[in-house]
Amino acid sequence: MKALLLIPVLLASTASSRAESFRGPLPEEQRDIIHYMAEHHAELSRKVTMTETGYSAVTTTENKELVEKLHAHVAYMKKRLDSGAMVRRWDPAYAEMVEHYEDLDAKITPVENGLEVTVTGKTPRAIKIAQNHANIVTSFAKEGFPSVEREHPDTTQLKFDEGKKAAESEPSKQAPK
Repeated sequence: MKALLLIPVLLASTASSRAESFRGPLPEEQRDIIHYMAEHHAELSRKVTMTETGYSAVTTTENKELVEKLHAHVAYMKKRLDSGAMVRRWDPAYAEMVEHYEDLDAKITPVENGLEVTVTGKTPRAIKIAQNHANIVTSFAKEGFPSVEREHPDTTQLKFDEGKKAAESEPSKQAPK
């Protein structure tokens, strides 16, 4: 009888171990989404407004498959960051963002053919981190793979215009292969 009582416990623990894990490398599905978005970056339209507390960005495309992948990727990354997992550990800007993530608030709103993302920082440094992230994602949309594959400077390596927007930085190093 005791063995039968353990079956639900074992099944529950097995099911929870199959739940989506956010630790470790990105799942292949997410890597494929990133590659698709990088390949189709020229089809993205992105408008960023820097604010005193962070930024608001609207990213859209007429490519319906790209819209779906954009939605899936942003939702996954928010869940990953909310879980405390690393993102792009080798990239100084992303390591900094993860380190200060608790000082950032992100609101994701679906819009026609895309997303609006508003990120606000709770501290002066977090505001700069949010704005740096906005610039990096914009470079992903403009350049595709070249930007995706390189390191990006953290806020200690950038000059800011009174904390309102990140300035241009030196060209970054290529990411490790």
